[in-house]
Amino acid sequence: MKGIWKPNWLVLIMQVFFLLGASLPARAQANMTATQKESTVNTQTIPKQILKTGVSLTARSVSPNTLQLANTIGLTNLLEHLQRLRERAEAGGSGTLESLLAKQELLDARQAVADLIQKTNLEVDFAIAAIEAEHQVYEEILAAFTSDRDKAVAKTNAIGFISNGALWAVCEALAIPGYKNSIYAIPSGIVGIPAGVVPSIASMWTLKQFGGKKKRSEVEPNMLAKIFGYPTNPDIEYPKSVWAFLNQVPADDPQGKRRIDQLVDRWIADANMSGFTDRNSKKQLDAITASVSQKKGLTINTLTSRSIMLQQLHAEVWKMKRLLLELTMVSMGEKTFNQS
Repeated sequence: MKGIWKPNWLVLIMQVFFLLGASLPARAQANMTATQKESTVNTQTIPKQILKTGVSLTARSVSPNTLQLANTIGLTNLLEHLQRLRERAEAGGSGTLESLLAKQELLDARQAVADLIQKTNLEVDFAIAAIEAEHQVYEEILAAFTSDRDKAVAKTNAIGFISNGALWAVCEALAIPGYKNSIYAIPSGIVGIPAGVVPSIASMWTLKQFGGKKKRSEVEPNMLAKIFGYPTNPDIEYPKSVWAFLNQVPADDPQGKRRIDQLVDRWIADANMSGFTDRNSKKQLDAITASVSQKKGLTINTLTSRSIMLQQLHAEVWKMKRLLLELTMVSMGEKTFNQS
């Protein structure tokens, strides 16, 4: 009976190994296949800035993008009027009634320009405040998901290492008297099998754990929703000047693509966020924009994509400040405003 039982025990161990071992690599292979598919899209490993404003503080004239923004926010006529008033004030003699009236009109025009620039400045801040509020929340959730993932992987590795050491210790202990009493050679071999199998299974299990926990995604539309054509609410609506800026083709851009399209192109190409590969994928966009609940849609990949997208969106919207500074310099007479 002993001779029959021991081979069956070995067979049982091997069957368990193959059943567990086969299921984990299958899932790992599925993940690898998805990653390989994504890697054909996420090719930009070292990202660069998406757009340049073309602003030069040392140049006398303003950049083409600054002229474009002036037209967008309705500042062009005011700035041209301001320049004419400044030229008239400089040409007139000092102390005359005409000169005093020209200077007063110049101050009024400058104040009107400043008010409009300030309004646009606050509209940029309005959009950035919403973006940053969402980014902070996603970063906190991402940190929690990452921490839980790291703890789970550490526990699995610890189980594998400890069990491996303990089983091999038993295996070697049984093998010590083997030269006198060969009966211990078989138990030693039996113990040696799980000593190798357990850490192998643990290592494969960490492949599953590496993606972290997966929860149902929330329904709380974010600032990315409007970019992808999803419904918005007052909390995530863009001010008119900011939305117009994002939907314009840069004045000095040879590609003829809107800023918003160049932004999405960059997100697809960015290798640092493999969770976004297709601008037309409803499943991806539902989870990224948090507009439609998705089973297992809230993951480390999704949160990473959201976080990076919001950071890059922040950076591009924030560049409006460079253009607004140049317009302010025009109002102060430090630069010239020339549409031709």
